[in-house]
Amino acid sequence: QPVKTVGSFWPYAPTLFDFIRRSMPLNTPQSLSDNQVYALSAYILSMNGIVAEDQQIDAESLPEVEMPNRGAFFQVYPGRLE
Repeated sequence: QPVKTVGSFWPYAPTLFDFIRRSMPLNTPQSLSDNQVYALSAYILSMNGIVAEDQQIDAESLPEVEMPNRGAFFQVYPGRLE
């Protein structure tokens, strides 16, 4: 059972971007620009040791990020696309 961290909670890095974009900041969700969301994503990923501190994250590089727990996720309903 992995510890709940950014690296174990999401199988793909773009899901983190989507969560930040939809929910932050708390008082005005969806008010951040895409560049601000990429910067926050890069910061959170770097603080969790998933990307280098100076790594640039954008629309092209974010999907390439390998999340540490990616292989531990499974489909709840095999044979059914969700």
